[in-house]
Amino acid sequence: MGSGKCMTLLTLLAVLGMVMVDKVGSQNYGDALSKCILFFEGQRSGKLPSNQRMIWRKDSALRDGSDLGMDLLGGYYDAGDNVKFNFPMAFSTTMLAWSVIEFGQFMGPDLQHALDSIRWGADYLLKSTDLPGKVTAAVGNPIADHNCWERPEDMDTPRTSYVVNQTHPGSEVSAETAAALAASSLVFKSAHHRYSILLVNRAKEVFEFADKFRGNYKDSVGQGVCPFYCDWGSYSYMDELIWGAAWLFKVTKEQKYWDYVQNNIPNLPRRVIRLVNGDLQAAKTFAEFGWDTKDAGINVLLSGLVMNSTSAEPYVPQADRFVCSVLPESPYKSVTYSPGGLLFKPGGSNMQHATALSFLLLVYAQYLKKHDGSVNCGTFVAAPSRLEQIAKGQFHPSFILVMDRSPKFGSISSDNCPMKTHIRYGSGGFP
Repeated sequence: MGSGKCMTLLTLLAVLGMVMVDKVGSQNYGDALSKCILFFEGQRSGKLPSNQRMIWRKDSALRDGSDLGMDLLGGYYDAGDNVKFNFPMAFSTTMLAWSVIEFGQFMGPDLQHALDSIRWGADYLLKSTDLPGKVTAAVGNPIADHNCWERPEDMDTPRTSYVVNQTHPGSEVSAETAAALAASSLVFKSAHHRYSILLVNRAKEVFEFADKFRGNYKDSVGQGVCPFYCDWGSYSYMDELIWGAAWLFKVTKEQKYWDYVQNNIPNLPRRVIRLVNGDLQAAKTFAEFGWDTKDAGINVLLSGLVMNSTSAEPYVPQADRFVCSVLPESPYKSVTYSPGGLLFKPGGSNMQHATALSFLLLVYAQYLKKHDGSVNCGTFVAAPSRLEQIAKGQFHPSFILVMDRSPKFGSISSDNCPMKTHIRYGSGGFP
């Protein structure tokens, strides 16, 4: 179903924010940045605002949540489909917020559009957590949706709402929602202080719910999210809980969240279960980052707060270990590179890995620069510039694939763009 496609575009946006947004050679990265943000406007569900730039998109799914007496209008459709999966959507919101926190100053006129995208996601997540003791996991029957190709404006498939609660918990979707709300609160702290307070207070409530009523949401929601966005493996929600606490600590600096991270880091599994070509396979967690695995992200995020301090263990060493698992010249490399230089891992939707890991490399490079640091990979020492070089090296091969381009098209943005993409709202215009 295009798992990770939305995340791919998101992290490309984040990475692009770090580098120049002008035309470089034949590649117009500034135009690509704009289109990555515009993608989010195309994915909008609900009552669209008057400043909607994709004018052929109209209001859709205006009764979402009515089956449970809730208002679940808004949010984003997933990939090319009409389902709203809250787990990856919340991660998208977290990452978009993180990209603005770190690289917003480089986004130029597109910064406001990025902020609008964060708020669209955050507003929906507020609605999804409006009832105490409940967190929305998804809206729309995914099986029916995948069996019926129609534009959002025309869809007549069931808009079933799936929620987790105290008796049917879902710690991963709940904790990721808390992380998204917390990260978003930091983005809006200066310009929209009251809204920021609302976000962080809700994040605290949702995190407490996620931690108190622990359980895997695939066991509670079943086919409402599986097999599309299952979080595989027993106790696989622990990384989301720590991720949520890490963001709450970054935002609030409250000691209890730091203590939570410190006390629970030893409980993280050393291997993560991933679905690869229909088979469940184990991978080392320190080198994983994505909507369902937060380990490398936790270590990079916290390294920015504790580098060169007495609290650096285990976060900085583990972040260094992640870097050494990605650099192609490292004796500890755990990824593969294509002849064209694209980083890839086994399984589908590889762009989510290439772009997410590139984002972490760029963020960690900034943290290293701030503290005059480097990464020792045994046989060599990597300067921050090397991390940036590898991350930037992913841009062109990633765009060729993410933008559904083959090399014959030549550039990432031109008049020779693909005309038939896997996206429902692109299936014809209104009369």
